[in-house]
Amino acid sequence: MANLVTSLCCVVLAAVVVAYAQRRIQLVARNQYERMGSDVTMQCGSLESGTSVSWKVNGTDVQAKHQLEGPVLILNQVDLSHNGLYSCFQNPHGERRDTIYLHVGVPPREPLITCRSNTYPKGFYCNWHLQHSTYIPTSFEVDIHNYWTIWLSRSLAVEKDAVHKNRCHVRFPEVFSSYPYVVNVTVINALGKAFNTYVFEESNIVKPDPPERVTATPIRFNPRRLEVSWQSPATWPEIDSFPLKYFLRYRPLIREQWQHVSTTFKSICVQYRIPWMEASRVLFQELGLQSLK
Repeated sequence: MANLVTSLCCVVLAAVVVAYAQRRIQLVARNQYERMGSDVTMQCGSLESGTSVSWKVNGTDVQAKHQLEGPVLILNQVDLSHNGLYSCFQNPHGERRDTIYLHVGVPPREPLITCRSNTYPKGFYCNWHLQHSTYIPTSFEVDIHNYWTIWLSRSLAVEKDAVHKNRCHVRFPEVFSSYPYVVNVTVINALGKAFNTYVFEESNIVKPDPPERVTATPIRFNPRRLEVSWQSPATWPEIDSFPLKYFLRYRPLIREQWQHVSTTFKSICVQYRIPWMEASRVLFQELGLQSLK
């Protein structure tokens, strides 16, 4: 008798556990991704056709244009305003049977890709972005190689940027490579995917960062001359092996014509036909300095 009671208790307990698990699954919201402008069908759990249910979105009655076909809710021409948490309840007791989080978006388009080396000859980085939002979570896959590694069936090692999510860093496998590089970026979301390819030669993406600690100091006893000095960009790793050329342009605001000077030195004296003391208040706003490879 004791064994029979124990067996019955186990059966009842197992039934309760199964019922609780099924109910728990129904109450956990599942994601549903749909394309903007489409008609969307949402099924209330596993209820059979003809079952009477009512729907709510974010806790209120569904106001958007829709149809009800038993346990199925049909939304017409959805847009971003249809996003939300939809719950269905079985009539007449109002027991919740399913919860769906609707995400409305669009498939991705081709990403735009740019690459630059400001740390030559160490490596380069590539950026990519979408011109139009997809409105739903989107991920990117990046593959980079040059034509030499294609023959070896090997991609270059890619390191994700710690700050910029749409940027990666790559080390040059060799210096002065004659092989073009190929960057493939694929963008993926729940509604589709797209890709783009960017091809470049090593020399075409080398662009140093601007000079640092630029100062302009009047020369004593010579009010028409000014000494401008600067430091090489800290990101440029081998200044002796790969020296930079600098381009300076300047003018007082009271003049419209720009003066241009290029040099390989880190300081230069500039001169103008009016005393710098008269233009010093505007000089620093109109002083531009650029690093050139």
